[in-house]
Amino acid sequence: MKLQYLADARDAFKWDLLQWVCTRSSPTFSSLFFVPLLTPPKKENEGRIPHHRFACREVIRPFVDSLKTEPRALERISTLGTAEPTRSFQVSVFAPERFIRAGVSRVDYWEGFDSGKLVNSVVFFDPDIGFETKTGNGPNWIRHSELKGFFARLPKTSVAVVYQHRPRRKWEEVFTELEQKIDYAHSATIAFEPNLAFVALSGNQATGQRVAAAITKYAEEHSIVRCHQLRRPDFP
Repeated sequence: MKLQYLADARDAFKWDLLQWVCTRSSPTFSSLFFVPLLTPPKKENEGRIPHHRFACREVIRPFVDSLKTEPRALERISTLGTAEPTRSFQVSVFAPERFIRAGVSRVDYWEGFDSGKLVNSVVFFDPDIGFETKTGNGPNWIRHSELKGFFARLPKTSVAVVYQHRPRRKWEEVFTELEQKIDYAHSATIAFEPNLAFVALSGNQATGQRVAAAITKYAEEHSIVRCHQLRRPDFP
């Protein structure tokens, strides 16, 4: 359950990158739609790393610190949209109190989710582990069949971003496997560091270029982060 991780190192990277993509893309995105894909809690302190271990921008640090305030609540994430008052955008959280279930049993989780209405948005899917694998039919993954359906209805002015935790394999192997499975996207750009990756899926050339340029610049300004073009948009 990600409520316990709201202010750790993985989240410093996550919120810093998402705020950057929303505000530094050209043109900018007007909203962030956060899909938390919550799972029930396991061990209380499992995997928690202090957020100061990731060198996010100082403008984002107060926001990350605020997420540690008790009682923790996903709705507090809406303040990310005003972390930089001169670069504001709207933030919405989907199903903040609903747990996702395994496989086809999760249909009820998506009740009320209409990706077709998310115009000029960054739609962020945050599964515990990332994209499904050969054995990933449990609640910790997001399924390609789900993403394909949502992506088909997503306006071309919007981008879907998916969290991916690195399994016990090299990133190169993970990316090669993903490239074979995300044929439903026109292009894909990845921001990654040793343990985490964020995969940005675009539906046309214009949005692909828009997002790729922003992520490339983000990687240039964060020494630990690298950028990889999984499915490259056609640059002029």
